[in-house]
Amino acid sequence: MPIYTSDQNVKSGVPLGGIGAGKLEIFPSGVIDNFTFLNNTHKPLESSDPKGIKGIPGFHFGIFVKDKGKKIARLLQTPGVSGIAGVESIKFRGVFPFASLDYQDDELPVSVALEAFSPFVRGDEKNSGMPCAIFKFKVTNPFSRAITVSLLGVGRNIIGEWAVGRFNQIADSKDALSLYFYNKKAQSSDPSAGEMALSILKDKRIEASYLGEWNMQARHFVFDKSSETLGECWSHFADSGVLPNANTERVVQSESFQAAGALAAKVELKPKTSATITFVLSWYFPNYGEGHMYEANFRNVGEVVGAVSGRLASLYAGTKAWQKELAALKLDPWLFDALANNLYPIVSGSLWTKRNRFGIFESPQCCPLLGTLDVRFYGSLPLAVFFPNLELKEMVEFAEAQRPQGYVPHDLGYKRSDLASNSTNGLLWKDLNSKFILLCWRDFLFTGDEGFLRKMYPFIKKAFYWLAATDKNKDFLPDNEGADQTFDLWGFHGTSSYTSGIFLASLLSLEKISGLMQDSDMQQEAQLWFKKGQASFEKKLWNKKYFITYNNAKEGLSEQQLLHQVKLQKASAACMAAQLTGQWIAHLLGLGYIVSQDKVKRALLTIFELNGSVSPFGVVNAVLPGAEKDKSNSQSENIWFGITYSVASLAIYEGLRPEGLALAKKAWDNAAQNMLNPWNQPDMYSASDGSYIFGDHYMRNMVIWSVLFALAKKDKKIEEFLKIKDQ
Repeated sequence: MPIYTSDQNVKSGVPLGGIGAGKLEIFPSGVIDNFTFLNNTHKPLESSDPKGIKGIPGFHFGIFVKDKGKKIARLLQTPGVSGIAGVESIKFRGVFPFASLDYQDDELPVSVALEAFSPFVRGDEKNSGMPCAIFKFKVTNPFSRAITVSLLGVGRNIIGEWAVGRFNQIADSKDALSLYFYNKKAQSSDPSAGEMALSILKDKRIEASYLGEWNMQARHFVFDKSSETLGECWSHFADSGVLPNANTERVVQSESFQAAGALAAKVELKPKTSATITFVLSWYFPNYGEGHMYEANFRNVGEVVGAVSGRLASLYAGTKAWQKELAALKLDPWLFDALANNLYPIVSGSLWTKRNRFGIFESPQCCPLLGTLDVRFYGSLPLAVFFPNLELKEMVEFAEAQRPQGYVPHDLGYKRSDLASNSTNGLLWKDLNSKFILLCWRDFLFTGDEGFLRKMYPFIKKAFYWLAATDKNKDFLPDNEGADQTFDLWGFHGTSSYTSGIFLASLLSLEKISGLMQDSDMQQEAQLWFKKGQASFEKKLWNKKYFITYNNAKEGLSEQQLLHQVKLQKASAACMAAQLTGQWIAHLLGLGYIVSQDKVKRALLTIFELNGSVSPFGVVNAVLPGAEKDKSNSQSENIWFGITYSVASLAIYEGLRPEGLALAKKAWDNAAQNMLNPWNQPDMYSASDGSYIFGDHYMRNMVIWSVLFALAKKDKKIEEFLKIKDQ
């Protein structure tokens, strides 16, 4: 698992939130940051500290200890606040959706640890979509004397775009003491209008207390870390560990008033005993254009609090269950870490609307296109494993958005789910329809839902016929006309190994689909196209070592012609890392070989020799025959996480298990150790130094789960975990 200390500059935190519900992130320094639950997925509320110190002002945890007459109070984070000290250091371990923090401070006579999480229960999207973050603190008294301990939770009212109208309210129920944040004056059109609650879950050992409000802003017109004050709250807490149980519900009437509130939980720890104190942060922000699915399950934030307090044990156990099952597979530790932590886009980047439309954004801040088909071709793999209902739902949405001529759109919408677009650059892409067909077949294989496949079949056929019509040179393969595929800055012309290989795999799946549908005409047509397309693929692209990137000539090119590719402008002789993507997906779906096995093996070895040798961080997307990076565009000369992971998976399928695992580890280590940014990965990163170039919270990178699928071919326990049906 990624293990960090508080003095490392880790650039992202473990996301805590729900599917389609937004999130916050908890960092190794103990602070929370990057809030997206205020309908701001595309522009997170984040620290504006000029020194880059993380932490949203106004959200903190603290500890008070009284031992042998001595009182000690600390913030449970390393950065101090207005002269109040934090703990000395923190050891942090992240395994999405869990974050474990061990707080270190020589002055504290007790040990204190936090396990923060949000529900992420395999097969249970409803509970996995709860708008909440849960903080389970454990305090332990190692001595043979009693010690008094109190924990503090501080929250700030951020409801509405303006402070005026905000007020805080305490509510005491059977299971929780809660501090609610409201705003009486927020406009109905304000996306940040809604409700929040900070709660302590009750325990008979705990004495809970509260302070409903104080002004956290110490300086007029400026509110940041330098002007934040814990004021009377900390005075009470540091003196006794108890708050005064005061709440006026005062409504803010002017600027320069940041309405904060706090809860405290005091416990008497007997010798050599422990206590667990649980805080919950919940939210409810309905002012989003298409709403949220959680609105269909809860009417207000109070109902969220009630659900969490009532279901906490089962939510925790359900979230732990799949991690225990994954751990039982005894994978290499780095692979366990990479698999678990690459699931984060399902929470960080998802949209799940009130009318039950679902998708994951390609890159929620940088490229907020929903569901992007060429990217979900890779990244939706664990979604199909963990939440198949959501996966099928999203595929149906793509089918419903299919153009009358049969073209399947690139995405479902920009920051929305109901306005599909054709592409990012005005071209009609040649990889989308093939990927659509393959995903339909994949999802049927995983779920066994024949009703789904029958529903999709008319759309599948239209998708094939649209692709067939793009074959202008009659070689039974789609013709590329520029950057008309997932590499949207990289022009391919004529027959390309990437697009055509995926097309060949889609024909194999179409043959199987049409057979199940008892459509013999379609089945025979798929067989014909595959036979002739395969011959063209090998003739036009094979150069005895690998399949070249593309060939725009009518026939195959000689080696001499390929060496003069720049002058000819008819071909790219570069060795493309993704040239065997069609074979990768064919292996994943049990479709057999799209070309002869010996050519696949030879090309794969060449990819390792060329693309894998020019960077220590992964496979470079394109390398010229002389072992130089193809610098014709930024995409060709750098590395994509998703391509590196899919090549690694293919290597394992082809019997190169050590090489495949080593390659995947390079990419993961770059994210987790080199860049210190495992929970906000890009699509593309530098082949030179591993630095991030394009994208955030990128969906494609979840394709690392294909490494596990490859390993499953020779491991029944892994196969059972994935619940793969016989292929």
